[in-house]
Amino acid sequence: MNERDLKYYCHLVESGNYTATAKHFQVTQPAISAALKRLETQYGTQLLSQANHRARLVTTAAGQVLYIRARKLIQEFAQVALDVQHADDQKVRLGFSHNAASIWLPTVIETFAHHHLLPAIATTVAMSEPLFDQLHHHKLDAAILSTLQPMQSADLQVFQLTTHPLCVLVNRHHPLSQHSMIQATDLQQVPIIARLPHSLPRTALAQYCQQRQLQPNIIYEAHSNQLVEKLVARNLGIGFVIAGSVSLSQDVVAVPLKSSEAITCYMQLVVRKSFLPTARQVHCISLLKQIPTQG
Repeated sequence: MNERDLKYYCHLVESGNYTATAKHFQVTQPAISAALKRLETQYGTQLLSQANHRARLVTTAAGQVLYIRARKLIQEFAQVALDVQHADDQKVRLGFSHNAASIWLPTVIETFAHHHLLPAIATTVAMSEPLFDQLHHHKLDAAILSTLQPMQSADLQVFQLTTHPLCVLVNRHHPLSQHSMIQATDLQQVPIIARLPHSLPRTALAQYCQQRQLQPNIIYEAHSNQLVEKLVARNLGIGFVIAGSVSLSQDVVAVPLKSSEAITCYMQLVVRKSFLPTARQVHCISLLKQIPTQG
C-alpha cells in the first residue's frame, strides 16, 4: 500500500469510473486497475465490484472501510508534508481571533521585536472557526482566542492567559456615562450598537440579555469593535465590547457591568498537540505564555 494507490482508489470510489479516475490523474486506465489489484491482493478481499464493463463501480463492505480509512490517511500524509516543510522555516504560525488581536497583537509584536524574534512568527487574524480549521489542518501551530468559557480540547493544549469583562461603551454626554456601573434595568429601550451575529461580543450580549430577561434595542450591527466605538462617539447608541479591545476616544467611556451581572471573556493560548517545535519555536511559545497584556 502506498499513498498513490490510496489516492487512485479513493477517486475511483468517488467517481465510480476507471476512465474518469485515469483522466483526473493523467495516467492510463491499466495503471488504475493495477493499483486496485495491489490493494485487493494486500487485503485479500474484493474492494469494488462491477456488473459489466459499462456499469458503475460498486464499493463492497470491505471497500467502504478502506475508503474511510484511506481518506484519513491521505489527509495525514498531507499534514505530515506541511509539518516537514514548515520545520525548516523555524517560524511559529500564530493565529488571533479578532477580539484577541485587538488586545494582544500589539503587545505580542512589541515583545517579539524586543527579543529580536519578530521574524520568528507569522500572524493571521480571523474568526475563531477558520482558525480552528487551520489548526486542525496543520496550517497554524498556535492561536490566541477569546471565548466565553474556558476551552477544553482533545487535540489542543490550552493555556489560560487572562480574563476580560464585557463592558458598556457610552458617549460622554449620555446619562449612563455618569454611572459607576450599569445594570440591566438601566438599559430598557436604550439604543444599542451591536456586533454582527456569531461574534464573541454579540454572543456575550445575547447571554447577558437572556440572563437578565432584557429585550435589547439593537439599532445597528457593526462589523468591528472599532466601528462600534466610532458610532458611540457620535452618540447613536451604546455598545457592548470586551474591555481593552478598543482605544477609547475622548468622546467615549467604558462603564463596567454590575458585578453580579458581569460576563467574563477568557483569553487563551492554544497549541496543536501534534506540533513538534524546534528549540527556537519552543522559546516563542514560552514568550507567548508570559506576555502581559496592555491595560
